[in-house]
Formats: sequence, structure tokens, C-alpha cells
Amino acid sequence: MVRDHMAVEVTFSIIVILMQVFLGILLSIISIYLSLRFFDQMTENIDEIAELKKGNVAVAIVLMSLIVSIGLIVNQGVQQFDEVLLRGVSVPFFIVAFIMAIVQIVFVVMVAVLSMYVAIRLVDTMTVGLDELKELKRGNIAVALEIAAVIFVVSFIVSGTISGLNNLSIFRPETLASLLGVQ
Repeated sequence: MVRDHMAVEVTFSIIVILMQVFLGILLSIISIYLSLRFFDQMTENIDEIAELKKGNVAVAIVLMSLIVSIGLIVNQGVQQFDEVLLRGVSVPFFIVAFIMAIVQIVFVVMVAVLSMYVAIRLVDTMTVGLDELKELKRGNIAVALEIAAVIFVVSFIVSGTISGLNNLSIFRPETLASLLGVQ
């Protein structure tokens, strides 16, 4: 009887881990795609793919900073439910926690994409007399590093904020479960 219960727990844990991996990959791809689309919209005069094919390192640096920063922020959204979903919980509680995880991750993806947009706009307003996009197209690595640094700083701050939100009781599945009378 105990062995059967342990086998069910192990199987459940493996299923949860696989779901988290799949969800993490899917949401990372979606958020990276959205960020790159926003960046593409902001850089009307730059064809990023053509620039990458030409070996434009400046454009590659900025795109790399966007991708890493999005991953850093989305990671915080995915991490919160590891401990809740992997401990022994009832099926109704698991469903509540899983739905909350999905809602929170969608929120985190939107925050990640928006924060990258704001970061790039921030760089543009801070540097009067410098057309960053024109410089990126010319392959100016110094400008690319400046943009990448601002993107990284914004993502570190946003990531920390998302991590802090995870600690608030309103974002804990236990809170919603108790309001719904689920155990």
C-alpha cells in the first residue's frame, strides 16, 4: 500500500516536472517571439535578419540581450509553483494552483515584453543627439552595448520585482484555494 502511494507520488511529480518544462519552453518561445516582434516594430529601418546575415555584431548583441533578459524575467514566473505543485496536494488544490500558475505566467510574459519595450524607449530618450537605430544598422558595437546594458538592468529589476510578488499572499495558491474552500 505504501509502495503504491509512493509510486503515485513519483509519477505525479514526474508529470508535473514535464508539464513545467513544456510550459517553460512554450512560454519562453512565445515571450521571446513577442519581444523580437516589438523590437522589429520599433526598428522600422532595420531588417534584423538581414543584418544578422551580414554579420552585424551590434544587432546581434541587442537581440541577445533581449532574449536573455526575457528568459530571466519569465523564469521568475515559472519558478513560483515548483514547491506547491511538487508537494503532496489534493487534485482540486493542484487544479487551482495550476490555473493560477498559467494566469501568473501570462502576466509575467506581458510584463517582460512591456519592460523590454520601455527599456529600449528609455535608451532612446536618454541619449539626445544620438540615433541608436542608425548606429546599430552601421554596426556600432558601443551603442549596442549601451542598449544591452539598459535592457539587462531593467530585466534585473523587473525580475526581482516579480520574485517579490511571488512572496505576497495574494499570489499564493493557498490563498485562492482557501477562498474557494478547496483543500
